[in-house]
Amino acid sequence: MPTSSGGIVKGRRAITADTDLRLCRFFGLSDGFWLRMQGSHDLKLAKQVLANVLPAIEPIQPMA
Repeated sequence: MPTSSGGIVKGRRAITADTDLRLCRFFGLSDGFWLRMQGSHDLKLAKQVLANVLPAIEPIQPMA
């Protein structure tokens, strides 16, 4: 995992399920902690990238 962790720290790699489980065990955290952090980070970046696109998407209307 040393190669993986270096890439993660430098922002070149994302957290995987395998890495999450290993880090959670090492730090005594609940499984999925790092994946949730990764997901939050990814969503924040996607919102920034799609800032001009998302407002133009109209939500589907429920059927009566």
